[in-house]
Amino acid sequence: MDETTLITAGVALFTICNPIGTIPVFLSVTANVDPAKQRRIALVTGLGVFAVLTLSLILGAVILQFFGISVPALKIAGFLFVATIAWAMLTRTGSILPTQNQGSPAIVPLAMPVVAGPGAIALVIAFGKDNPGLVDYLWGVLIIALSAIATAVIFFFAPYLARVLGPAGMEIFQKLFGLILLAICVEQILTAMPHIWPGLAG
Repeated sequence: MDETTLITAGVALFTICNPIGTIPVFLSVTANVDPAKQRRIALVTGLGVFAVLTLSLILGAVILQFFGISVPALKIAGFLFVATIAWAMLTRTGSILPTQNQGSPAIVPLAMPVVAGPGAIALVIAFGKDNPGLVDYLWGVLIIALSAIATAVIFFFAPYLARVLGPAGMEIFQKLFGLILLAICVEQILTAMPHIWPGLAG
């Protein structure tokens, strides 16, 4: 595998994971959490992203084939889930998690499907199919690790942004990016649907 392929794959994965663009989701999910716990959630989210994408790289294609799931179907299911998060960002103030939910949001929904979403999972599955060698897989794991570390670092410092914006600024930030995220989900679902129902393409 050449250097250009590695750089392209790394940039593509970071772009699709988009930890910078998902800062509003992180802040919305952890709005009722103290700063120390927010930082712990950020670190666990990074570990979760690494685990999900590494598992997808190694076993993703086998799992999808075993259950008879196509990549477009995976994308539709994943983006439908993310769309519910975007809708909550638009319609709620403060934390978008139910008050009775006492579990950590680090793995679900933050690590998956917000950061390691259907697009990122599909990308690493395709990478594994195109580069089946052991060394290629190790490079793939390194690329995943870099994206996971970047996610943890970005989310770790995200609470400082909330302090700068203040409550009113955070509410505007949450609503704006909730709308953008919902639009992205709709666009991705519409793009994937013709692959399952070819008649829609015409």
